[in-house]
Amino acid sequence: MTIASISNKPISIIKNSTISDAIKMLLDTKISRLIVNDGGKHIGIITEKDIGLFLFSETTRRGLEEIPVTEIMNPIEFVEQDIIPENAAKIMIEKGISSLAIGEKQEVKAIVTKSDLVRYFVEKLSGKNKVVDFMTHDYEYTHTAAPLYKVVRKMLEKKISRIIVKNQQEEPVGVISFRDLFRISIELGSEDDFSGTNFDNVRRGFLSEEGFGDISLARDVMSKGLITIKFNEDLGKACNVLLENNVSGLVVLDGNNSIAGIISKSDVTKAIIT
Repeated sequence: MTIASISNKPISIIKNSTISDAIKMLLDTKISRLIVNDGGKHIGIITEKDIGLFLFSETTRRGLEEIPVTEIMNPIEFVEQDIIPENAAKIMIEKGISSLAIGEKQEVKAIVTKSDLVRYFVEKLSGKNKVVDFMTHDYEYTHTAAPLYKVVRKMLEKKISRIIVKNQQEEPVGVISFRDLFRISIELGSEDDFSGTNFDNVRRGFLSEEGFGDISLARDVMSKGLITIKFNEDLGKACNVLLENNVSGLVVLDGNNSIAGIISKSDVTKAIIT
């Protein structure tokens, strides 16, 4: 099997689009990356994580409607269509990227993502490993009463795109991802009665100790509930749960139903090359 058989047609965004446009497209399509199109030429790629890390650390006074996607896009990594999934997985891990393009320079004909590799694992490698064999034991968490600015700062410091939220009893009750923060940005940025705010104020507000980032708590923004998997389940089952729920990671529970770690698409990608 080659990666051509598991690839998909990419979704693109035009070069003169803004980060605001990209966020709306990512939320509407429920995907994690866009190819930047310049008059039919594909000149870069922009991911959900790229946007999140940029938005909540960027310090200029520009609003989201003023920042072009070309400012934070990354180069496209091209590969031959006849390489096998195992080699594609190896390239992604070595280069720290989540997708590969099939095609020629400035023409992406198809794209292979970690989601495609997870699907490949289900079809070809299920039954070989348990979740515990490849899960990441360390995980980051916050509490429901934590001010949002502290949560975002922690996500930026750790360069993570999701963080688990626990209640006062140390029980996991939700998760905050960049997608949740994007949703709040869009909602607040479109409200006329939020003190005349705009995307710029909202973005800086996430990190503000005086404004929105202080009065909003983790529980106000988090997605409630956790999608979990037991540590001793087959890794192929975990892959199915990832795909069915369109998420990049699951909370792993031990025999006492306590959090033991995380299993992510990146972990599955590593399992493919082991």
